[in-house]
Amino acid sequence: MHRAYKHLTDRLRIAELTIPQIAGVFTGLLCGLLFALYVSPFSPYLTLVLSIYIAGVPAGTVVLATSTEFDLWLYAKACVGELLSDGRYTPGPGEETPGYSLTANDSGGRARREAEPLDLEDLWGL
Repeated sequence: MHRAYKHLTDRLRIAELTIPQIAGVFTGLLCGLLFALYVSPFSPYLTLVLSIYIAGVPAGTVVLATSTEFDLWLYAKACVGELLSDGRYTPGPGEETPGYSLTANDSGGRARREAEPLDLEDLWGL
């Protein structure tokens, strides 16, 4: 029995990264380079550190997304769907409900108070 051609439906991967992930790494590198060359008002050493950090943030998210099962689009779709749903829970105390109301029942209370006191020795079998 031959395996199905599953490799034809798999996503294209280069160095274990998909095309959108490679685009995210490339975008991070461009942002770091643009910050270093045009935006940074700091000294060269601080600019170098900050540009590497700025370039590493998108690359770090790509690596994190690769190693976990986090799906950003599914998460965003769920958040938007919850915001737009009619039965959404609103935070806070909400509307006031009456809850339970207790009323005194005279006949039951007197009957218990007038009952014979418990014999502890009889209960414990002493």
